[in-house]
Amino acid sequence: MNASKTARGFNIIEHLTYANEPKLERLVQESSAVGDYDDSLDNPGSSFLWLCQDFHLNREEVRELIDIMKYWLDNKKLPEDCHGS
Repeated sequence: MNASKTARGFNIIEHLTYANEPKLERLVQESSAVGDYDDSLDNPGSSFLWLCQDFHLNREEVRELIDIMKYWLDNKKLPEDCHGS
């Protein structure tokens, strides 16, 4: 998995696709939508996550994604770097 940012500064976690020509595609991304949380306006991207579809993740990748999502819950943002597949 790879971490990057959108042009608007929201963190993205990317994963290689399984196509003939591998490329990075969004797996999860912070959303600009603002939820009904006391600290939402102070922490852009902390209310919702965009999740992609059509990925097959193995057990190690699922563990990594769970850790990434726990990080988001605890820190109100996705990690800015990833170590793994």
